[in-house]
Amino acid sequence: MKKVALAGILILLVATFAAAQSSAVSTITVNAAATPLAAINSDGGVDDVLRATTYTVVYDAYAATSTVSPNGNGETPNGDVGLDITGDANTNIVVEMDLPDVLEGVGGTSMAIEFPTSGPGSGVRAETGGFFNPNVQNTFNFGNGGIISLRLGYVFTVPGEVTIAGEIYVGQILSNAYYTGL
Repeated sequence: MKKVALAGILILLVATFAAAQSSAVSTITVNAAATPLAAINSDGGVDDVLRATTYTVVYDAYAATSTVSPNGNGETPNGDVGLDITGDANTNIVVEMDLPDVLEGVGGTSMAIEFPTSGPGSGVRAETGGFFNPNVQNTFNFGNGGIISLRLGYVFTVPGEVTIAGEIYVGQILSNAYYTGL
């Protein structure tokens, strides 16, 4: 009789341990956050232009500055037109620019402006000196530095007789940048 009772107690203990057992699966999730893109404009233009004259502005990546031609009468660039973008190193971004066709004068006149599609007068990536067409959507890679500096060349003709001395002409470039594949 003692053997049966002892066996019953052991079975009861085993059954109690089995009922206390449980399983769980833990999941580890790691989300790689993209560095937010930050775009900072670079404003510029040309001072002391003459009436009825066509000017070409080119960004020289090696000198890290814009030049204007002709410049025989004291015409000088007052900054480099473009965009500086920071983001994740070694990722690609798409850049789109909405470029103006005219610059509006505060006195009511306007002048045409063009952004060349290729060569030294077009867009320039400052880090590499490589040219790009600013009139179309472009894809750039950040490389190891995590920064892309884009500068624009442009051509404009100052109107003749309708231009008032001291008149200021203004245009805006709207730029959009976003990571590819997101």
